[in-house]
Amino acid sequence: MTVGLVQLILRVEGINAYALADRETSGIEKQANEIKKKKERGIGRPLLEASSDEKDVIRHYRRIQSLFRQLQANLSMNTWSVANDLMVNTRLEGLGPERQAAYDSALSETVGRRTCTEGTRTKVLSDLVQWAHDKNAPAIYWMNGMAGTGKTTIAYSFAEWLKQHELLAGSFFCTRTSAACRDVAKIVPTVVYQLARYSATFQSILYDILNADPDAGSKSIPKQFEALLKEALQKTVEKGKGDALDNLVVVIDALDECEDQRGVETIVDMLFRYAPHLRLKFFVTSRPEPGIYTKMTANVDLRGGMVLHDIEKSLVSKDIKLYLEQELARIPVDISDMDLEGLVDRSGALFIYAATLVRYIGTVKVDPYDRLQAILHSTPGADQEHAHIDELYTTILKSALEDKDLGEPDKERIRAVLRTVLMAQEPIGVETIALLAGIDGSRRVKYALLPLRSVLHQSESTGLVSTLHASFPDFMFSPARSGSYFCDIDKHGPGMARRCFTVMKDQLRFNICDLPSSFIPDENVNNLQDRIKNRISATLAYVCRYWASHVGLTPANDDLLEDLSVFLSERLLFWMEVMSLRRELLAGIEGFLVLKQWLRKTKSQTSKVAILIEDASNFYTSYASSGACRCTPHIYISCLPFCPRSSMVYKQYWPRMQGLVELKGSLMDRRETAALAAWNIHSSVWSVAYSGDGSQVAVGCLDGTVSIRNAYDGTLLVGPWKAHTAAVRSVVFSADGRLVASGSYDGTIGVWDVRTGSPVAGPFHGCTGNVFLVSFSPDSKRIVSGSLDNTVCIWDTADGTLLVGPLHGHTGSVNSVTYSPNGTLIASASEDKTIRLWHSDDGTPAASPLQGHTHSVNSVTFTPDGTRLVSGSSADTVRVWRVSDGSAVATPFQGHSRSVYSVAVSPDGMFVASGSDDRTVRVWRMSDGSLAASPFLGHTGWIGSVGYSPDGTQVISGSGDQTVRVWNVREGMMSPASSEVGLSDIRSLSFSPDGAHVLTVSHEDEVRMWDVSSGISQPAPPNIQVPHPPSDAASPNRSYTAETNTHGKLVQVVRTDNKSVAAGPFDRTPQVWRFSHDSTCVIVGFDDGRIEGICLQTGQIAFQLRSANDDRVHLIAECPDHSLLASFDSGLFHTSPTIRIWSMAGPTLCFQSSDNPSLDPGPGQTLSGLYDQCHINSDGWMVNSHMDLLLWLPSEIADASLSPFVSVIVTESGTLQVPKQMLVTGDQWHQCYVQG
Repeated sequence: MTVGLVQLILRVEGINAYALADRETSGIEKQANEIKKKKERGIGRPLLEASSDEKDVIRHYRRIQSLFRQLQANLSMNTWSVANDLMVNTRLEGLGPERQAAYDSALSETVGRRTCTEGTRTKVLSDLVQWAHDKNAPAIYWMNGMAGTGKTTIAYSFAEWLKQHELLAGSFFCTRTSAACRDVAKIVPTVVYQLARYSATFQSILYDILNADPDAGSKSIPKQFEALLKEALQKTVEKGKGDALDNLVVVIDALDECEDQRGVETIVDMLFRYAPHLRLKFFVTSRPEPGIYTKMTANVDLRGGMVLHDIEKSLVSKDIKLYLEQELARIPVDISDMDLEGLVDRSGALFIYAATLVRYIGTVKVDPYDRLQAILHSTPGADQEHAHIDELYTTILKSALEDKDLGEPDKERIRAVLRTVLMAQEPIGVETIALLAGIDGSRRVKYALLPLRSVLHQSESTGLVSTLHASFPDFMFSPARSGSYFCDIDKHGPGMARRCFTVMKDQLRFNICDLPSSFIPDENVNNLQDRIKNRISATLAYVCRYWASHVGLTPANDDLLEDLSVFLSERLLFWMEVMSLRRELLAGIEGFLVLKQWLRKTKSQTSKVAILIEDASNFYTSYASSGACRCTPHIYISCLPFCPRSSMVYKQYWPRMQGLVELKGSLMDRRETAALAAWNIHSSVWSVAYSGDGSQVAVGCLDGTVSIRNAYDGTLLVGPWKAHTAAVRSVVFSADGRLVASGSYDGTIGVWDVRTGSPVAGPFHGCTGNVFLVSFSPDSKRIVSGSLDNTVCIWDTADGTLLVGPLHGHTGSVNSVTYSPNGTLIASASEDKTIRLWHSDDGTPAASPLQGHTHSVNSVTFTPDGTRLVSGSSADTVRVWRVSDGSAVATPFQGHSRSVYSVAVSPDGMFVASGSDDRTVRVWRMSDGSLAASPFLGHTGWIGSVGYSPDGTQVISGSGDQTVRVWNVREGMMSPASSEVGLSDIRSLSFSPDGAHVLTVSHEDEVRMWDVSSGISQPAPPNIQVPHPPSDAASPNRSYTAETNTHGKLVQVVRTDNKSVAAGPFDRTPQVWRFSHDSTCVIVGFDDGRIEGICLQTGQIAFQLRSANDDRVHLIAECPDHSLLASFDSGLFHTSPTIRIWSMAGPTLCFQSSDNPSLDPGPGQTLSGLYDQCHINSDGWMVNSHMDLLLWLPSEIADASLSPFVSVIVTESGTLQVPKQMLVTGDQWHQCYVQG
């Protein structure tokens, strides 16, 4: 058989053939050997045994058949190549699999997983093997049991058996001790990755799916199941290769140890939805936690199952006895049958009790008999559920901490080590324990660990230390159970948090990984992973990821606040380097959220630390959500220069820098109120809403879709799903964050599961016209809607039943509805210029209509205390009303220039945010209507929706420009006034005789003067003489003549005397041209933004200037002294008119790098090197022809199309001044930091 297989393999071309076939051929041989063994056993055995063997033989033959099919499928891919291999590996790695979650990973050894002791758990494992082989068995098998019943050991043993029999599709062993292995979103990508390594056919299909959607692995769990499992497996079956995957099993252990309980429930939902149709089987273990238990018991007909703590006590006791006999036999202790029975009895159904007992008795350098007797004579506590395990843990700790031979310093070190491991967020090494516990030297930690080895585990391969079992932290963090050994986080947490800051103070530094150049993205840095490993210690890596978690777990004190302040003021950027290089930026964003929540608990929100945290969080989030995060040096090179000048980050770090870009002008001034982030959406955005915990944002779009996004970085979590057939005008979360409701212009309302995007109710038709707005009741059981048919309706959330209404009273469309905070009232706002209040229980009017608006009322909302209403109208105003009597609280808030579409109230009730058709967001003081912060500029379309974050620090807005933007709305942040000068009407451009101004003439003959150094404009004096532009037909000295086509466009320039060609013909027709004053060049402008100077003596390009946005150049003018050039360009239909003033004396932005010896090319010099084809790409990067990352630019600066040769840019949004400056970049970038 083996010879035949080898011959088959040899006929396959490609280097990967043996790799593809090795597993299958070895598996076939194993099955054949098993059959051979059965036959060799002979005949004459009892009938039952013979029948069992016959079934086994049939099973082995079926497995051989399946493996042959898999082998055939793998070998059919006979055109495999090295290039294919690399591309597939790249796509598979893009799934982001967590390798440490595999059952036999290095982490498995670190946390001490093992197989069952031989001879134990035979009935349990036999049932699992039978389930795995039974084609008619349910696709899901749930084994649950309380802590310590041996679930993980059984799962490990079963996974090992599955692997040996070529039946393991994949495994994911969850554990609290690893952040990645408790991330429920990693389960599907990891399992799919392992399955792709098992089956070449599945791998090929998965590769095609990932090519179409490279981000599939980071989508929501339902999307992962749909694309990565359902779709991929269905296509495998369609190819006729599905049989090879029959009876493969996925093992998911300790599902309850994942952090996101909603995600865990989603995984269970998806398993029941898809598993019966996938051909795979899923073995899942967990504690009977409520969320999992409820869903598992509700689908009992779709799964098999076993409850470990309900297994007949005699069977469990027999297994535990056998385990103890075998393990204690290795320890030099005589144990009587009576004592052994006593230990078995104390273990009950808890294998962890027996395992911990063996580790405790078997500790070296201690008399095992004394420890055995201590256990046998100990008395269980009153808590019957945990009595025996608590008594065992108490005995172990008493032995470790009350040893008479230990001095008090030794005991304190043991306590410190124990506390540190318990409070650690993942397994940590000895050196990390020493530093976080405040112990001098790793040697002392090693000694302190010895008496704790019964409850702590240290990996032999990695040296990482963790708790042996999840039941031990449960015991230690419960004062009622652990008594005097209680681990009090409030008491000891601050010290550990402060030592995190000490580690970062000692180990963080500028350019920690010695990155060679700011031009190279991190992914292209040679040996980057080696640099990270060698320069970022394991302790520093741990601390950088988790310091905020440790701070958040502890009560604040002055020392901790001071440490935090110093860290943010001195080492924030160094820490960002580590997070960026290790690709853990999202963890940092989550850390700042923890800090903000912690600060609110400390009542220190007005302190300097609160401002530092807010500014640092904004700076970090801006970097993490921008294209700049591709290249870590640009934390300094690009992000710091564009940080708002009022930010504490800028104030603290800018004085320590040199050679960084420094721009001026109103566009830079407006950085103070620029959006923290802008998320590109596929369609115009009518509605946005924060979830109650602030972690998610719902987005409703013009194309009828709804999506759920990560509130911290805009990452798509769920969707977009097609919720409606017309625009989604409203989205809102339920109070518990589990549901989102949507109202649409198609006249329907939908209620959706946030985790999956699947419908919970509807979409149901409840109105005869467009649904403008929906709102949940505070208990989420009801939804109120307002619609085009002038009515208000109240619906049952569960099934869409109309409960109250339609309510009549308005005489125009109902544009907005909302529940009061206590749920007793409903407010509605209408096109009829009124606001009405209704009793929510029966829909009767609660007050007379609130009148005062002079135009349609578009939005209404209650204040958090329910005493006032805030409304926005098409009269461009915002108003505040008393609920008690309907009177206006203040005069209308005025400032918007067009209709106000949306209003939102801050959580503290002190501020109102408004979004308008004038493309601005404004923030008002509730008390008097004065501007508290704003206007916030950046959107280029109407703003349909605004919403406050739950902490009140940010406002989110959705716009017709297909973006969602996040704004920092701290009080006092004000934008500079816009110049309000139109540019689209310019017909003439020239310099003043002294070269100090550019003069423009509009089609209405208005003349304006623009300062060439600042871009600031003013009307020209009435008597000003506008220079006539030089002739474009002939050069000033008449030596050259321009020849044009029938459309008046330049074709070429010829010498006047002999008609020989001096310049041209041009590949692309110039839109405009001018001869230079000295007749040495013809300056031409193109429709792609290029301006070129062609030397008329040689016909070569003397200089090339380019605006990065590829807009058409309409006008050009040359300064009398040749030092400056002015141009006017705009996009299609004059959508982005811009005046640019160019330096002809070399670049204004001089990028210093040893790769660029010519730092300052003069006039007439052809540009090359760093400046060649310099442009701004769609991610905001200024790059050249070599794709060097020169600068990353925020959107409003990138939109102005900054160029290394421009000195002033004037747009309708503002001005940008670019002083001449030498920038330390490329391989010189490390010189930017001057203060150690």
